[in-house]
Amino acid sequence: MIGLLIVLLVPALKCVEGGSRNPLHILAALVAFLVDILIAHTTWALVAGFPRIGEVTISDTLERLASPVNSSHPDYDLFVQLALKINRATGYHHIKSVKP
Repeated sequence: MIGLLIVLLVPALKCVEGGSRNPLHILAALVAFLVDILIAHTTWALVAGFPRIGEVTISDTLERLASPVNSSHPDYDLFVQLALKINRATGYHHIKSVKP
């Protein structure tokens, strides 16, 4: 599921953060956002716990979970590696709590 999300995230970030107005990027952004919310509240919630107030997407949750403040969590290394994978795949510093 995360792999599918990353595939959709690349054109979505080009639209949202890169300012692209390509109709396919806009469509990918909408689909990615909906899939991200669905995964964040189902499959991802089983792995990382349910999102807190204000955390809508997996990226929002990863900002908290991959933060050095959370380094005592048993799955901290997993969260950091997922955040780094998303950052590398997208070419953006999308998850800002981890250093490239």
